[in-house]
Amino acid sequence: MTLGWEKRSGRRIPVNCPVHIMLKDEREFLGLAHDLSVDGVLFDCPVQLAEAEEAEIKLLPPEGSRIEPLKAVIQVIRCDSTDSPHRFMIAAAMRVTK
Repeated sequence: MTLGWEKRSGRRIPVNCPVHIMLKDEREFLGLAHDLSVDGVLFDCPVQLAEAEEAEIKLLPPEGSRIEPLKAVIQVIRCDSTDSPHRFMIAAAMRVTK
C-alpha cells in the first residue's frame, strides 16, 4: 500500500539525530539522520557509499535519554552528492538488529 502520491510503503518521520556509521571495512563515521520510515532511513555521511553496499548504523538518542540507540543493518539504495564538500545524502533500506 502506498500513501498519497508517494511510492514508499510508509511515511517518513523527521528525526534529525546523530548517526554512527560502521562500514564493513571497519571504518567509522558520524553523520546526521534526517528521517526514518518503517523500513528505511535518510542520513548524511562524510564518505560516498556505493549502491547496494551494506553497513551498520546506530541512531543516537539525545544525551541523557533513557532510550537505547537504534541499531540497524542498512543497504544503500542511493547516494547523492550535496552542496557541502565531503557530505553525501544516503537513502537506505534497513533491518533492525539487537
